[in-house]
Amino acid sequence: MTDRAGGRSAFVVGAGILISRLVGVLRNTAFAYYFGSGAASDAYNAAFKIPNAVRNLLGEGTLSASFVPVYSRLLERGDHAGARALANALLGVLLVAVSGLTLLGIATAPWLTAALAPGFDAPTQELTTRLTRILFPMTGVMVLSGWCLGIQNSHRRFFWSYASAALWSIAQIVLLLVGGPRADDTTMLATWLAWATLVGALLQVGAQMPEVLRLAGPIRPRLSRTVEGLAQTLRNVVPVVTALGVVQISSFIDLQIASFLPEGAATNMMYANTLTLLPVSLFGVSVAAASLPEFSRDSGAQALDALRERLRGGWQRILFYIVPSAVVFIALGDYCVGILYRAGRFGVTEQQVVHWVLAASAVGLISFASVKLLASAYYALQDYRTPLRASIASILVSAVASIAIAVPLRHSPVATAGIALGSALGSYVNLSILIGGLRRRLGTLYTPAMWHGTRRIVIAAVIAAMAGTLARLLHVRWMPGLHPRFAGPPVLAVFGATYLLAAWWMGSAEAARWLRLRVRSTAD
Repeated sequence: MTDRAGGRSAFVVGAGILISRLVGVLRNTAFAYYFGSGAASDAYNAAFKIPNAVRNLLGEGTLSASFVPVYSRLLERGDHAGARALANALLGVLLVAVSGLTLLGIATAPWLTAALAPGFDAPTQELTTRLTRILFPMTGVMVLSGWCLGIQNSHRRFFWSYASAALWSIAQIVLLLVGGPRADDTTMLATWLAWATLVGALLQVGAQMPEVLRLAGPIRPRLSRTVEGLAQTLRNVVPVVTALGVVQISSFIDLQIASFLPEGAATNMMYANTLTLLPVSLFGVSVAAASLPEFSRDSGAQALDALRERLRGGWQRILFYIVPSAVVFIALGDYCVGILYRAGRFGVTEQQVVHWVLAASAVGLISFASVKLLASAYYALQDYRTPLRASIASILVSAVASIAIAVPLRHSPVATAGIALGSALGSYVNLSILIGGLRRRLGTLYTPAMWHGTRRIVIAAVIAAMAGTLARLLHVRWMPGLHPRFAGPPVLAVFGATYLLAAWWMGSAEAARWLRLRVRSTAD
């Protein structure tokens, strides 16, 4: 696949993710309206985090890294029957694993809650336990969704595998809009929302099934150790799950710290993470997901030169979007937060606190997004240990930094931002290790042309921040009381337009492509 085709695949993935993420943002907007930042919202987010960890360990991330390379190679050599047998055998293993974990999670929910949110008071811990038991069956459903995604991505069917996640959020939005005004209190609403979350997971899987059946044939889960590729896939799973487990440990440490901070800390982290993950998913995950099947085909043919060029092209594409995203979150992030959340129970104080968390997270945005692509290159090369070592080093640095920054500030609203900043610092350790390992295997990743391109991107983003700040000052002077939902879009539009024009003026090919598309659509 050419670099242009890789860009098209990344665009398709990005479009699917954009739809699901935008609907997810609307879901969080409704959540903020009815919950704000309080004990019930903290309980829901903590309860969601526990089963979601199992989903992350066995879901799309693990299957993309361990299953897609093996399945793609079977397709590449024309063995469609073997690929189908592998898919069914893996599904059998997954169903057994998630069934056991779900039952275990439901039975041990009180102890899980006490261990992961020890700072919650007794009523909040009790609510968290009840919500955890409702949400835990979602893990099995979402792991099945990850299996569906792996099959579709291997066949280069990217859009619906990601866009179908919007149904998961839509189920929750409907519940919030219908149940929010009718619930006696936020505790009752949180319970209803947990059930809607489970229903949304079922809708997401059901929507993917027709395409999966068309690509892979009838679904017949089986338990067989003799299916070609299954042993290799399961061997790949162990280091990937371990690496993702390290990431989940980091998330749990963040939750433990947040449980000792002022009420609403866990919820404020969720609000900020929603914004942080938007560019990471759109530009980091999309490029990585589109690249992994091609990386696997390249490495299988020992075409390391082609792999290196794909890696460079994908990385440059990620930086074009991630650098300005980081800058706008730091300089103008309060507008981003206000546009999405400022209504109902979510007021000015919550907006300010979430902006602090968002700005701290933005420090690590480049590494968060880049790690997705670089780890995919390792998985294609059948090296699962290096990403694991990098993740372990990252979690150690993140934990120490988060505790060192947040704990001394634990009585201040800004303490939550300390957790985010610690995670950002740790992510650069991960990135450094991955870059070093790939440099030894593939040679220099960053060419002089890439350095010049990155410099142009940074300069353009700084110029855009200056223009956006000027627009902010004019807004404050002329319309000081205007709600951010109305004041924010023009200010952010000034930032975006200035960035594109500045990057184009300095010779950015990606900016030129965007402007050509804009001119063409206007002409049509």
